[in-house]
Amino acid sequence: MDVLCPNCKALHWMDEKLTRSSKKNHLFGTCCLQGKIRLPLLITPPPPLQALYDGNDDQSKSFRAHSREYNATNAFTSLGATLDKRVLSGKGPTSFTIHGELRHRIGSLQPVPGEHASYAQLYIYDPKFLKLYY
Repeated sequence: MDVLCPNCKALHWMDEKLTRSSKKNHLFGTCCLQGKIRLPLLITPPPPLQALYDGNDDQSKSFRAHSREYNATNAFTSLGATLDKRVLSGKGPTSFTIHGELRHRIGSLQPVPGEHASYAQLYIYDPKFLKLYY
């Protein structure tokens, strides 16, 4: 991925360019729909989080080194959102637009007796019962 979209600066492979691209002007349709979609700039993180990104202390270094693992913990949650279906029709890349808040659902690490495992419970090994919930 070494070719920049001229509109949004997303990285692409050369083979992803649209057929109507020229040798000097590469056009891509999977990122910003050739400049038709413009996202706002990212907001500045809250001061405690920004301090972890900017700091040189051990905690900041650890945070930066393990931020991918921290982010991956959300993989053990279930996404909850109300979809805004007004923008789901039409041509182009599939749009995932929510109305209201985005939330993660997560429960206890062990299922309620008699209930099926869900969320992170699906991956917890319980030595008391010598079984893997999945």
